[in-house]
Amino acid sequence: MPPRIAISATNPCHLYEMALELQRLGVLARYESGYPGWRLRPPVDFPLSAHSLHTVVVYSALRFVPSRFRPRDAALFRWQDAAFDRAVARNIPSADFLHAMPGQCLETFRAARALGIRCVLNHASGPVRDQLEAVRPEYEKYGLRGSAFHSFDAAYFGREEEEYRLADFHCVGSSLVRDQLAARGIDPATIWVVPYGADPALFHPGEAPSPTSFKIAYAGQVNLRKGFRILLEALAEPSVSRNWNLDVYGRVAPEMIVILREIDPVCPVAYHGAVARSRLADAFRESSVMVLPSFEDAFPLVVPQALACGIPCIVSDRVGSKDLIRHRENGSIFPVGDAVALREELRYWSERPGFLPAADLSWREPARRLATLSQAVLNS
Repeated sequence: MPPRIAISATNPCHLYEMALELQRLGVLARYESGYPGWRLRPPVDFPLSAHSLHTVVVYSALRFVPSRFRPRDAALFRWQDAAFDRAVARNIPSADFLHAMPGQCLETFRAARALGIRCVLNHASGPVRDQLEAVRPEYEKYGLRGSAFHSFDAAYFGREEEEYRLADFHCVGSSLVRDQLAARGIDPATIWVVPYGADPALFHPGEAPSPTSFKIAYAGQVNLRKGFRILLEALAEPSVSRNWNLDVYGRVAPEMIVILREIDPVCPVAYHGAVARSRLADAFRESSVMVLPSFEDAFPLVVPQALACGIPCIVSDRVGSKDLIRHRENGSIFPVGDAVALREELRYWSERPGFLPAADLSWREPARRLATLSQAVLNS
């Protein structure tokens, strides 16, 4: 018998796209969603159970209630996650495996284990303590304390540790997070590495970029954690061609305002703000290369998405999606924080315009890998 896999997630992150492909394979037991079903627009036969009241309240508060009159955003999201966790725990799906994300599955895992269901902690990011250690020096360089860039407290860490203890397996997107978990004492035999994919209906090559300019795309939040300062410094060297252009897709964090004034890139820079995925796909097809110089990034989806659009990706060695990169074949990997090395990789790709060979970076192979790993456990 094939495995029956259930997935639980408050918001439609990578797990929803994985669930859609698992449904096509015939192994999805149910998708537990904290997001309203009508917003997901799933296929007719998709096994969906939505618990969205608290999500609607949270996003309504964020949209309509001024920040001075509402709790901190982190408190709202934790309230949302805890309520979702309790709702799923009262309605555990019949399955062999139940995937859920850290911070939103303590009660769910307790209930699932009582029913003999194997619990899989599905990590969209690395262990929180590793995240904080990786980015702390960059924030401290600008006099920013931990409370300026995270809101994790003792209560969160206690919950996370209990979720780790309850998990039978850990599913991660990259070797980077696998190694972080192993270093924290998780048995490597219980860690499944399943890379993320990209929706081929949105992310696919188009016409070749213009050879008359070198268009650099940056996609992600514009903050210190994502290494945006390093990209600006790489482009501020006088030898950089004025024929290069940087297009930035993502919200600019308040912490960056002073830095944006201090560093003046030689080439033109355009800030487009956060954009819809369809617009981002168009932007990738119009670009020559995508750059992500993060100090910490477990497996950013923009890397497979950009690769699927046929453009090379230049990433730091702290980006989990580096697992998809073959150095100077479909992108480059450079030492984190090294603006000189990043600039050299930009020069390398500026001399090689044109699309990459097509590659299947859809969710098909990740879903098959997850199903295969699950089947192996049932057969053991």
